[in-house]
Amino acid sequence: MNPRRVLVIGGTGKIGSRLVAILRSRGAEAVPLARNPGPGGLAIDTTDTEALEAASRGFDAALLTTPLGPEEGAIGVAATAALRRAGVKRIVYIAVQNVEAMQAIPHFATKIPVKAAVLDGAGGTVLQPNFFFQNDLLALPAITQGGIYPMPIGHAGVWSIDAADIAEAAANALLDNAGMNEAVPLCGPEKLTGPDYAAHWAAALGREVIYPGDDVAPFLGAMQTAIPGLGEWEMRDFELMMQVTQDMGCPATDADHAATAAILGRSPRTHREFIADVLKENPA
Repeated sequence: MNPRRVLVIGGTGKIGSRLVAILRSRGAEAVPLARNPGPGGLAIDTTDTEALEAASRGFDAALLTTPLGPEEGAIGVAATAALRRAGVKRIVYIAVQNVEAMQAIPHFATKIPVKAAVLDGAGGTVLQPNFFFQNDLLALPAITQGGIYPMPIGHAGVWSIDAADIAEAAANALLDNAGMNEAVPLCGPEKLTGPDYAAHWAAALGREVIYPGDDVAPFLGAMQTAIPGLGEWEMRDFELMMQVTQDMGCPATDADHAATAAILGRSPRTHREFIADVLKENPA
C-alpha cells in the first residue's frame, strides 16, 4: 500500500513547498514541518528529537531535509533515528550529487553520515541533486538589470536541475516507492558553465549578459547582501563550494541521466525552460 500520510520536514523550502503541493494533488495528506510552517503545519525544531518523534507518529512516510551548518550531520542522523522510532516506514532524504567526491565542501561533508543513516535500514531513499536552477534567483537583479551573471561557476561544468523536478522525484519516491533503498542521482539534461548560464540569459532577454570570470570575492559579498546573517562557517562553505566547483565541476554520467529519467518518468526540464518561466513571472 502506498503511503498516504506524509510528513514534509522543511516543507516551506524551495523543494518542500513544491512537494507539499504535488503530494496533495495526488490525494496524499501532506503536512509541512518547519519552524514557521503556516496553517495546517507543525511548528517544530528538528533539533528537538523528542518533539520530532512524537509529531511523526502516525505518518507513513517523511521527507527529510537538514539545515545548513556544522551540526547538519548530527541533526540529520538524530532525526532519522527519531522518525524510525516513531514508526515511519519510508524516509526520503535530500543530499547532493557527488557528495563523497566533493566533500571538501563543508555542507557536502555534513550530509554523508545522514545518507548512511537513511540507507542503513529498510525504506530509505537518498536523492542526490546537482546544482539548482533556482540558485539563479539569488542573482536575478544582477542578471536582468546589470547584465552580469555573477555566480563564479567556472568552466568545468555542472548539470543543474530544477527544484520542481527534485520535488517530483521525491513525490514518486514517497508515494510509489521509486528508488527504495538506493541513492539516486538527479541531474539536468546538459552541462552548464558560467558562460553557458550567461548566454542562456542573454538569449532570453535579447541583450548582453556577461560572465565576468571566476573571482569568488564579489560573489561572497553579494551573498552576504542577499542572505543577511550569514556567519563565518557559511561564508567559508560558499567559498569552498565555488573553488571546488571551478576545479572539478559537478559532473554527471550517462547512468546518472538514466537514473534521473527513471525516477521522474520523463526527461528533466532544461535551463532555458526555467528562464522562460522566470521571465513570465518577472518581466525584465
